Amino acid sequence: MQPTIRDVDDATYVPTVLDDHWTSTEPAPESEVLHFGPGVPPLGLTDTAVDVWRGTAPHKSRQQPRGRLHRLRRYRLAAAVLAIVLAWLFWQRQTADLRITQVTAQTSSVVQCDGTAEVVAVVRTNGAAGALTYEWHRSDGTSSGPREERLGRGQDETRLRLLWTFHGKGTSKATARLVIESPGRHTASASFAYTCR
Repeated sequence: MQPTIRDVDDATYVPTVLDDHWTSTEPAPESEVLHFGPGVPPLGLTDTAVDVWRGTAPHKSRQQPRGRLHRLRRYRLAAAVLAIVLAWLFWQRQTADLRITQVTAQTSSVVQCDGTAEVVAVVRTNGAAGALTYEWHRSDGTSSGPREERLGRGQDETRLRLLWTFHGKGTSKATARLVIESPGRHTASASFAYTCR
C-alpha cells in the first residue's frame, strides 16, 4: 500500500525532497541519504531510546561474569596462595627427618609369685619415616641389648615392650629404664614391686 499524497492546496504544506522520496516507488539515490551521528547504540534492559540518544543512560561495562564463576575468579589469588602453603607444608612433612617428641613408660604396680611384668614405653614422633635404636636396662644389672624399630611415614606413635619374669619368694622393687640412642637421646623408666611370700 503506497502512502497518500497530501492535498497541494493546503497552505501549510511545503514539499520536500524527503516527501518526494517517500511517495516515490524508486529508492532514493545513495548520495541523497543523510546520516547523523554514530547511530543508536543497543538498548539495555532499563534504557529507553531517548536516554541512549541523549547520552543520559547509565554507562554499563561490557558483559560481566556472573554467578558462581564470577565469585570463583574473585578468590583465585587467595586459593593459589593457600595451595602453595599447603604444598610447602606437605613437602616439609614428607622430607623431614624422624624426630621424637615424647617418651613415656608404664607397667603394673605389683607382680606376684613367678609372674611376668610387661613394661610398655610409648614413643611419639613427628610422623616422618625412619628408624629408632633403643635398649632396655633392668635394675638387676641386665639389658636387652641394642634393638631397632622402624616407623613408616605418617606413623606418629609406636610402643616398645619389655617382658621381665620373676621367680622365687621374696619382695623387691624393680625398675626398667628405656634408653633411645637415636634419633637423639631419650629416656623413660617405670618401677613396680615383686612380692611372693
